[in-house]
Formats: sequence, structure tokens, C-alpha cells
Amino acid sequence: MTKIYFKFALSVLTGLMLLSSVAHALTLQQAKQQGLIGEANNGYVASVQPTPSPSLRALIDSVNNKRQQGYLQISKKNNLSLDEVSNMAQEKAVKKTLPGQYFQTKTGDWVKK
Repeated sequence: MTKIYFKFALSVLTGLMLLSSVAHALTLQQAKQQGLIGEANNGYVASVQPTPSPSLRALIDSVNNKRQQGYLQISKKNNLSLDEVSNMAQEKAVKKTLPGQYFQTKTGDWVKK
């Protein structure tokens, strides 16, 4: 009986650990809504907090890698520099930033829209 109880408890614990890791996996929009991530002044996203959690850092890196790939394609297609494309993207992203979310000014300050 003890062996069955142990297996049951272990399976429940494993399930709870999986659920908690899924619950902590944020989307970009959720992270923005919670004030954890904002539109940085360089066309990418960044943590509003000085030390993001490892999962938040992974989200930021993933989003920024995808953005950089897109910016590179646009820059090649339109004969523009990567900086020109990322600057245009940043201006557009700030305009699209929803009220209550953050963006970074040219001086590096975070502002809540």
C-alpha cells in the first residue's frame, strides 16, 4: 500500500511541477501587460526590471532574435541599414504600445503609456 501511495504522490507532484512551469511561461503580450517587458529604444524589447528572471530573459531573447531576423530581411530587401530598420520599427512599436504598457525613451528612461 505504501508503494502505491508513493507512486501516486510522485505522479501528483510531477504534474504540479509541470503545471507550474506552464503557468510561468508568459507570452510577450502577457509580459507587457504585467509591466515586465517594454519596447526598448532600439527596436527590440527589454526588461523593465534591472534583473529579469531566466524565463523572462529567454522570452526577451526569443522575441529579439525573431525581430532581428525580420529586420535583416527588410534591410536587405529595401537597401537600408539594420539601424534604419530597427529605428523605424521602434517608432512604430511605441505608437502601438497600449495604455499601461512601457516604452523606453531615447535617454533610456522607461515610461508607462
